[in-house]
Amino acid sequence: MPYTLAKFFFWGLLMALAGGVIGWLLRSLTCRAEVARAKAITVDNDELDRLRGRLANLEPVVAERDRLRMELADVRGSSAGALGFATTANTSIILDELVVDDDAPEAMPALFADVMSTELPASGAVDGPAAVAPEARFELDPAEASAALGKKVRLDDLTVVEGIGPKITELCNAIGITTWAELASAEVETLQSMLTDAGSRFQMHKPGSWPGQARLLAAGQWADFQQLTADLADGT
Repeated sequence: MPYTLAKFFFWGLLMALAGGVIGWLLRSLTCRAEVARAKAITVDNDELDRLRGRLANLEPVVAERDRLRMELADVRGSSAGALGFATTANTSIILDELVVDDDAPEAMPALFADVMSTELPASGAVDGPAAVAPEARFELDPAEASAALGKKVRLDDLTVVEGIGPKITELCNAIGITTWAELASAEVETLQSMLTDAGSRFQMHKPGSWPGQARLLAAGQWADFQQLTADLADGT
């Protein structure tokens, strides 16, 4: 009996040793094959140089696009009361659909010239609820707003709008909406697209009332704003 057990143990040990050697050999062969395959891969220097040149050409294009966006935001902020929904939305679409490619450096100045040459309606000629008097936001009194709303209010603070918090304010700022007047001129579809692109945690927010609230704030209609937010809270 002891002899049988010893013999069985010996053969088991021998098989384990043989398996270890075979496994090591197979792993060594696999590693060598992978190393040989990696060495066989060659880098196309011409393609690499072409990509580097394309990247170098794109950097000034992106910088120019950002500069144009900033200039457009300044123009929109200074004449927000004179802009209707269509003009503001069309201008945003033109910039958002700008495709950065090899021809972009030549196309961008002409594109911006077309945007800036768009004829804007004269002050006082804009009708409808979307219009906000261009001088209204400059005459607003923060103290009066704070007293009327019962809390400290900073002019053009987007978080005053019911449904907008600090995170959504950052999203609005990222698409060029930094004032009540700009939010009042924004399209609901644009705001909804902004929330959709921001991720699933923003899907619960409904921006349908935000332009209307911002319009009342930009016009200094505090009582109407309070009534609107109260109706929203009641679900009416």
